[in-house]
Amino acid sequence: MKNKIKILFTAILFLTVNLYGQSVKSVVPDSGAQGLSFPITINGSGTEWTLSPYFNAYFDSIGVATYGVVIVNDSTLTGNIVLDGKASTGWHKVTVADQYFNFFTKDTAFFVRLSKPVTPVQLAPPNNSQNVNQNTYFLWDSNGYATSFRIQLASDTNMSSIVFDTVIANTPFIIRLGVLSLGQKYFWRVNASNFLGTSQWSSVFSFRVRTTGINVISSEIPSSHKLIDNYPNPFNPVTRIRFNVGKLNLSEKVILEIFDVTGRRAGLLVNEKLQPGSYEVTWDATSLPSGMFFYRLTAGSYAETRRMIVIK
Repeated sequence: MKNKIKILFTAILFLTVNLYGQSVKSVVPDSGAQGLSFPITINGSGTEWTLSPYFNAYFDSIGVATYGVVIVNDSTLTGNIVLDGKASTGWHKVTVADQYFNFFTKDTAFFVRLSKPVTPVQLAPPNNSQNVNQNTYFLWDSNGYATSFRIQLASDTNMSSIVFDTVIANTPFIIRLGVLSLGQKYFWRVNASNFLGTSQWSSVFSFRVRTTGINVISSEIPSSHKLIDNYPNPFNPVTRIRFNVGKLNLSEKVILEIFDVTGRRAGLLVNEKLQPGSYEVTWDATSLPSGMFFYRLTAGSYAETRRMIVIK
């Protein structure tokens, strides 16, 4: 008998909760593409929304926001939704909150559709940069759903005299040595693409390559390869790195690279065949943050790594 009463009580409670539970019933429209803004209506079930002076609506999604939520009646709210060009795609939960900290929710209430990427925002090298390395480091921010980027460099601000044009899969991008000339001013821009289309070109940024390359300190043949401590260290933002090159096979290159603490390459200072001798390279860390970096010299079977610190 007690079990029957318990089952009956549970059934009554279940029906009561479902009959009179207050929740969001729907969001109309229930979808939109990245980069759009438009009015929405939020419908409630079992709600008495006119009892609260105001409401706010939130979505569990990066890049989705609402504003201007207005109470129409006990079961209807209106407002506007803003979908950032980088909003995360897929279904998202909505939460409606009133002045009294009551919360009304609905899972899978709104679906964000993919659109073509937004225009990339350039980060490095900053506009009007000076003393940039020949193998400069290009970085930009864009839609995480972009599948490729096109970067162009030109010798004029109108981008009519293109000196470099390529499509790459990811950012950042380090341009190879031999493309940019010492002391030359360049202009660059980038766009982003996915299967839905291509963004507008970014702004045109400029930078000037440093006036000196690899300096030969001595033409005497060292007894062996050697990487020497950079000076100054710590530094802001420029330091000098010296190294010795002993005898090498004609096919072997000398490579001097910069890495951050995560192991990601932050610079490629030398990547070429060099005659035996002593050399010095200047490295400008203007476009990079403070922190510890590592520089590595590779020449044939020789490899050595040292560390340095950028302080800004």
